[in-house]
Amino acid sequence: MKRPQYTPADFAWTKWSASDIKALAPNILAEKKARLSIIKKVPAEVRNFENTVYAIEASDYGISETILKIDLLQNVSLEKAIRDAAKRAIETIEKQMIRIERDPKIWAALKEYERGAWQKEGSALAPEAKKLFHDMFLNYKRMGFDLAPKEQERLKEIMERLAKISNEFRHNINSYKDHIIVRKEEAAGLPPRYTQGLKRDKKENYIITLAYPDYVPFMELAQNESKREELNNKYLQKGGIKNMKVLSEMLALRAEHARILGYKTHADYKTELRMAKSGKTALDFEMSLLKKVATGGKNDLDELRDFKRTVTKNKHAELFSHDIAYYGHELQKERFKFNSEEVRGYFPLARVLEGTFKIYSTLFGVKFEKLSGFPLWHRDAELYAVKKPNGEILSYFALDLHPRDGKYGHAAAFGIVGGRKALFTNDTYIAPFATMVTNFTKPSAKNPSLLSHNEVETFLHEFGHIIHCILTTGEYASQSGYHTAWDFVEAPSQMLEHWAWNKRSLALLSAHHETGKPIPPSLLKNLIASEDHLLRYTTLRQLILGIFDLTLHTTNKTLDSAKLYRDMVKKYTGITISKDAIFPAGFGHLDGYDAGYYGYLWSKVYAADMFTRFAKEGILNKKTGSDYKKWILEKGGSMNEMDLVKGFLGRTPSNKAFLKEIGVK
Repeated sequence: MKRPQYTPADFAWTKWSASDIKALAPNILAEKKARLSIIKKVPAEVRNFENTVYAIEASDYGISETILKIDLLQNVSLEKAIRDAAKRAIETIEKQMIRIERDPKIWAALKEYERGAWQKEGSALAPEAKKLFHDMFLNYKRMGFDLAPKEQERLKEIMERLAKISNEFRHNINSYKDHIIVRKEEAAGLPPRYTQGLKRDKKENYIITLAYPDYVPFMELAQNESKREELNNKYLQKGGIKNMKVLSEMLALRAEHARILGYKTHADYKTELRMAKSGKTALDFEMSLLKKVATGGKNDLDELRDFKRTVTKNKHAELFSHDIAYYGHELQKERFKFNSEEVRGYFPLARVLEGTFKIYSTLFGVKFEKLSGFPLWHRDAELYAVKKPNGEILSYFALDLHPRDGKYGHAAAFGIVGGRKALFTNDTYIAPFATMVTNFTKPSAKNPSLLSHNEVETFLHEFGHIIHCILTTGEYASQSGYHTAWDFVEAPSQMLEHWAWNKRSLALLSAHHETGKPIPPSLLKNLIASEDHLLRYTTLRQLILGIFDLTLHTTNKTLDSAKLYRDMVKKYTGITISKDAIFPAGFGHLDGYDAGYYGYLWSKVYAADMFTRFAKEGILNKKTGSDYKKWILEKGGSMNEMDLVKGFLGRTPSNKAFLKEIGVK
């Protein structure tokens, strides 16, 4: 299929004003109503796949992309007025779209198709089309149209309210601001590269914010324990008390919603569409894994506690949450004879980007070209085209890699335009477009942007999501890119994290920012050997978060979520967190990943198994890369996820590689 190229005019949306965004909401809603109205008017006797199933799928085309553009601007715009207007528009659209889409006449149309044309044409449809119908039918069935009118109305009310407060929850986290003041004499351990990039107050004291580029290095490098504790305590207030209230309401509404629909818990409702299929299966997976790593995780922390006692010469010293990153880094220096700052010098962002492009070009047979002359939302953002070797453009992506006020505070991939066949044609394909948003240290007059090795791994992970979006060949947008089961969506990105730990790929990703020299062999050897450093603890940490999330969503009781989290951390790690901490208020995954955080480790099982082919056949093996592109990246969610992995591996997947990776027999 031909893929029309984008022009600067296609990116005019990046310059939308607050008034532009405000005007979009009613137009979007009116267009959606009009499209569904046409579908409802089709006589039952002439219903077919094209005018019913495909028409419902296509009723989002163009509309969903506009909504995603508004949402991106809410997360990346420099102007508060635009971010606020985008927030209000999203709230309006989500609330009213629930009323529009929860239409019993559309459900009736699907049932008419099922009873009629499906019986005749179903067997002749392509597998992707069959899956589209089955998934769509289940999604509409889960809306509760067969319930009593009073219950249907209550479901609508709940969904409208959830749409509003979920957006509020995210906004409260992104807009939350706080900091600590650090005098120069309190800054021991902080390298010049870091301090030179900090803001200062009128007395020239350092201002350390909760933003990722400030917070993470400070917790890892600052020798001053009281200042680490002060910053950590502020971080554990992120989102604020108001978000604790929002979260409580979200949890109660989710539980009520599930009960009305006949599910025991919200986790059962959410996992029905995932590989796990039930909340019990997801929780059993987490608890089973917890038994295997709990001892190792505690041993890691005991080792850090002993190390702190040795360093401080205080045999009674206790380990606190604000100590883990610092003493973990100090122990790493002692054990592996390097520190993160030394390693950081070999990973200038430009080199990491160049190396990533080389790796993916080799594996997937594509080229990356930076474009100029296209408008974007900020001068830091850059646009790229992805091309076949013959120059044909496949897709586009943007990189927005540095922090600024009001911007999304972590790292994420935003799919904006999903790859798909153009409406009612067989020869034109809509080129995908996605955006990678991170918060890596911004270059200064004295220093380029230098990444820690952990940030290199993060870069590869998030760019893995981008690759999943932009190399898709899915015929339907709802099946393209990373539109897979939610507990599989991380697997392709996690699989590509392995390239951060391989000698051959690291040679492409690294070069000293001053000399251009490669990482010395001894340092490279020690860096790779450090992959297992505190791995049992980090796995335990992931399990605590996953079990915490599932516990909130597998009970119909009212829980004090902040206390639950503190108690779980104490139970499984022995670490005491301040009783004033309100971690859940800033735990953004509770919106969007609700009852789904377990998916990070669930999908890692498949990621580790998929990597076994590259480990055996070569990290840059073109044939292996081609197979991976064919089975995992291009197909998206057009097939059952288990079948995708089987297709790539040529066998039934297992958890052996994953357990070996985390040191469990």
